[in-house]
Amino acid sequence: MSKFKTDISRRDFLKNAGTAGIAVGAASVFGTAVAGESKHLEDKSVYEKAFGDDVQQIYVKKGKSQGPKGPIGFEDRKIAKNEITKEYNCDIAVVGGGMSGLIAALKGAEDGAKVVLIEKMTEGRGAFECFGAVDSRTQREAGIKTDKAVLLGEMHRSANYRIGPDVVRTYVEKSGEASDFMEQMFEKAGTGVVIAPMPLRPKYPNTGAPVIDAECMFYNTPGLPKDVRFRSGHVGLYIIQDLTKIAKKHPNITAKYSTPAAQLVIDSSGRVTGVIAKEDGKYVKINAKKGVILATGGYDANPEMMKAYLRPEDYSSASWWNPCWGTTGDGHMMGLKVGAAMDPVPHAVMNFTFGSPESFHIPAVRTLRAMGLYAMVNDDGERFVREDTAFQFISNATNRQASFGKQSWLLFDDTMISKNKETFDKAIAAFKVLKEKGWLFEANSPSELEKLMKMPKGNLVNTVKKFNAFKKDGKDQDFNRDMEFAKAFDGNKIYALVCNSVILATVSGLIIDEHGRVLNTKGEVIKGLYAAGNASGDFFSGNYPRHIPGTSMGRAITFGYLSAKHAITGV
Repeated sequence: MSKFKTDISRRDFLKNAGTAGIAVGAASVFGTAVAGESKHLEDKSVYEKAFGDDVQQIYVKKGKSQGPKGPIGFEDRKIAKNEITKEYNCDIAVVGGGMSGLIAALKGAEDGAKVVLIEKMTEGRGAFECFGAVDSRTQREAGIKTDKAVLLGEMHRSANYRIGPDVVRTYVEKSGEASDFMEQMFEKAGTGVVIAPMPLRPKYPNTGAPVIDAECMFYNTPGLPKDVRFRSGHVGLYIIQDLTKIAKKHPNITAKYSTPAAQLVIDSSGRVTGVIAKEDGKYVKINAKKGVILATGGYDANPEMMKAYLRPEDYSSASWWNPCWGTTGDGHMMGLKVGAAMDPVPHAVMNFTFGSPESFHIPAVRTLRAMGLYAMVNDDGERFVREDTAFQFISNATNRQASFGKQSWLLFDDTMISKNKETFDKAIAAFKVLKEKGWLFEANSPSELEKLMKMPKGNLVNTVKKFNAFKKDGKDQDFNRDMEFAKAFDGNKIYALVCNSVILATVSGLIIDEHGRVLNTKGEVIKGLYAAGNASGDFFSGNYPRHIPGTSMGRAITFGYLSAKHAITGV
């Protein structure tokens, strides 16, 4: 187990945690000069107090989070014994009913543990379609051999070497075993879910990263509705529903939904022995002899945590693609309150390009031929990124623009729309709605378009001229884009579609070891406490590496499985 660096102090958190419950509406103080330390701390939200007074502040311009506000379960105050109306006893308590929580509950139950699973929402979150794995049964049978060293090297490089070696190495070594367990659960229950290797293109268009064959998918599952196939995130809803049914039928699992966890219970030795939750509006205590597994996801539905732990440019002008508002960071905060260490700030976010001001543009963008022929320009009509790089890099470049990327544009002409007449006609029809919303502009020439969009005179015209010259020469002199996959602007109509960054999840969390055990700021195990999925950390830094296949879901499956496997030992 390796040591690590962190910004969080247990002592400071406990010292400064308030007594009046969560401060969801408290103002951010980043960038604010306040005289006197006590006054400074009083003005902080509970999320900022987690840093305590032993902290080096980094001053940044305030951002304004427009994201969803989900229901928060965590409570900062001490819940008295006489407020507890009921107690449950089990071996393992799992907090969260998404992928990592369900896998943890099933693994514990299959190994003979009595498990209580609680989920704040009416169902667990399931926004995925694939997952990362190495050496799973289906991959072995397909003859796929992942180069583990290349995968590990790229995971470290993508995190700028700001993560430890243990957790990612364990993922690479154990994700196949965890995938096989999940497959066995589907087979045992006869759900019909099919896991298959994800076909990957032999070459990414010049992302600068290797193509790593380490991803599996659910697309071959019979009976999936037609409209969810190949739509990002939609398949996962059905997979979670199936896993939930399996868990609810398991004789060793008691599953409770609409039951938010409020705080952890620790004994005099510092061991986590249970969790306090709210059932039907009343506090209940779940005593867990062998461990509590936090599987509560990220905090993308908690604007105050977003402001406390992320770069302002990552959320200020972004849209959200969030099918469940239960991800409010309850697990992060419960862990911090008992002394857990957390990933240093700024935390990593899973962001994509192709965002509309409301969510994803994907249906509209897919009408564009090959989804890569276009150029991207800012509000001045100038290119700012190589358009063929990985989604997260485009998103970062978008956020770097003025107004944190509020006005970036995807530029294309009518020759870049599908050649299929039916699809072309559907695209043109869909454009009408986009124009009415002010998201799409159409003109007969670049000069007409820049005038219509009030861009500086000549900028867009020059951008198109340069782009066409790069295509002709086969060399992008500005960003080194692979021009083989680009097309010159030579159509009769030219369009500009607003293209923001869009957030799916936060992916930083509590520091864990190779067994999923949560560590404190000294690198010591907090006995009885585990974290998995997006509640856990030491896996990503800076961004979610979208170009490495399925690591977020792969991590959720792997450490849900491993944490339960270790918890049952009671060590």
